[in-house]
Amino acid sequence: MAKLPRAEEGWLGEQAVDRHAVTGSGGRLVPWIPLVDAHGIDRAYSWDGIGQPTFAQIKTAAFVDGEGRYRWDFRADSLPNHANFVAVLGTFHPAPDAVETYWCVDGAAIRRLALKQYDRALRTAIYRLVASPVRADRLAPYRCPREELWRRLAPPVRLSVAPPLRFPTLRIDQGGVYEFVTITDVMIGNRKDLLVFRPAFDIHGRDLLVQLIGTGWALYLQVKGTAILRQGDLIRFHIRRSTFVAADDFWFALRFWDRRRGQPHPEYWLVSSKELQRQTAHQRDAHSLTVDVRLDPAVDRWADCRYPASSLVTVLRGALGELRLAA
Repeated sequence: MAKLPRAEEGWLGEQAVDRHAVTGSGGRLVPWIPLVDAHGIDRAYSWDGIGQPTFAQIKTAAFVDGEGRYRWDFRADSLPNHANFVAVLGTFHPAPDAVETYWCVDGAAIRRLALKQYDRALRTAIYRLVASPVRADRLAPYRCPREELWRRLAPPVRLSVAPPLRFPTLRIDQGGVYEFVTITDVMIGNRKDLLVFRPAFDIHGRDLLVQLIGTGWALYLQVKGTAILRQGDLIRFHIRRSTFVAADDFWFALRFWDRRRGQPHPEYWLVSSKELQRQTAHQRDAHSLTVDVRLDPAVDRWADCRYPASSLVTVLRGALGELRLAA
C-alpha cells in the first residue's frame, strides 16, 4: 500500500476513532462533526445524542521514532482548556485487523506532562507528548485498547453495559433545507464564539449541536419546518414523543416556509424543551406533541417565543449563559 499523506492519514484516523466509539458502545455514543474545522475540536461525542458532550481533538497521524515511541505535537494556542475535553491520540493503521492503541488525555494533563517548546517552522509554542504503546511511562494511565475507547469518551454518569449493536434507521432528510437555513443564520450572527456540529448519523431528534467556544457548554437543537398553512394562518408542527426528552440543554427551532414569497418566514419560534413540555402537558396523543402557531402575533399563544432570524444567535447565547450560571 502506498504511503498516505499525513492529512489523509489524519482524516482516516478520525473515521477509525468514530467507528470504534460507535461499535464499542453498541451505537449509543454519537459522534458530532463540526461544520468549521477550527478551535482545536475535531469531534463531540454524546450518549444517545443527549446530555453534556465530550469534546475531542483527534491526533492519529503520529510520528514514530526508532524505539517505537509515538510523538504528537499540539499548538499551544489551539489546545482547549475547558472541562469535558480530551485529546484522542494514536497512529492510524490501514489494515482492518491491526491492533490499535489509543491514549485519551485531558487538556490539563497535556500541559502538565508535555514538553513545551517553540517551533520555528510553525512560529508558535507547542506541547510535545511522547509515549510508548507498551511501556509503563507517564502516559500509561491514559492508554487503552480500541475496544475500551468508547468508555473514555462517554460521560461517566451515563456509562452502563452496552446493549447489542443496533444502529438507528436512516431516513431521507426531508427537513434538510430547514437545518441548513438554521446553520446559515447561526453563521451570519456568529462572533467566532459559537461552533456548530452536525451528527455523524441520524439520531432521530437532535439535528444540531452548538458549543460556546472555549467552554464545555453546548445546546442541542431539533429543527422542525413546514410549508403547510392551515385555516388561513395556522402552522402546525408535530414532535415525536420518542425523540422528546425535556432538558435544560435541549431547544426547538421551528420555521415556516412561505411558498408565496419563495423563502422562509422571517421569524423563528424558538422554544426550550422545558417550556414545550409545560405548554403541551395537557396533550394525550401517545405518539406526538403538537405545537400550533399563528402568523398573526396577536392571536399566537407562542408569541413570546417568536424571534427574528437575526436574533437566533442572541437567544442561543442567552441559553448557554443560563447553563453556565446554573452549573
